[in-house]
Amino acid sequence: MKYMRTDYRGIVDLLATMPGVMEALGMQRIPHFTTLQKFLQRFGVCRFDAILAKTAGLFQCDKVIAAVDGTGHSSDHASVYYAWRTNKKRHSYVRSVIVIDAEKQCILAQHSNCSVGQNGENSWFMPLINRAAKRLCISAVVADKGYDSEVNHEFVHQDIGAQCMIPVRRGWKNGTVNGHYRRKMVTQFNERLYHRRSKVETVFSVMKRKFGEDVNSRLQPMQNKEAALLAIVYNIYRYEKTHTEAVFCVVFYTALITYIPLR
Repeated sequence: MKYMRTDYRGIVDLLATMPGVMEALGMQRIPHFTTLQKFLQRFGVCRFDAILAKTAGLFQCDKVIAAVDGTGHSSDHASVYYAWRTNKKRHSYVRSVIVIDAEKQCILAQHSNCSVGQNGENSWFMPLINRAAKRLCISAVVADKGYDSEVNHEFVHQDIGAQCMIPVRRGWKNGTVNGHYRRKMVTQFNERLYHRRSKVETVFSVMKRKFGEDVNSRLQPMQNKEAALLAIVYNIYRYEKTHTEAVFCVVFYTALITYIPLR
């Protein structure tokens, strides 16, 4: 559904024209579109994260340079041009924060409980890095000034054992820099390593151009799940583009949905 940029009704109509897909999935008849919606309601966000970890494992990453950033997914379905012409302000959007491998450009972890509105992303930094570090070996973490804090620097250096490259925001009164690791960052900032952070912007650009920048659901829990599903679809698409075993991706994704039990 997300790959074809359609909704529940649209994907059901597509299944009617693809008997090969019906046979591969072992489906005897075309389900009603509400069946897909109820399935997504029952499917927990933690299970989306488990599938995302499996898709990230396909890339066989080693000594990852992790880049962190966030983006917003529109929830009002109004185009940018329409909003500009009508002077319509976007009051709400689904915020999503991801951690990627800057080399393979695959998503390693994503915030699985995205919130609606302009909430800060700094509180999600350590949980996401910790989640990615349990799956892969992280050698460095790069992020923009929005994630600059002594707590984040200390967490990456001491708990993760990696190099932290986040630009320092100086004090607004006298330009002072507080904290041991933040003062160390001023003198040892690696500009070349920091610019690897731009790869996360590339991931957001590809994701939105290929699969759309909005979410179709109206309820916030369903919007959160759609945002989590986008990361899974992107990883499969990225693996398909960089490897020749495109058929394996379809079989792998189908097997995950089939064998992960719903409780």
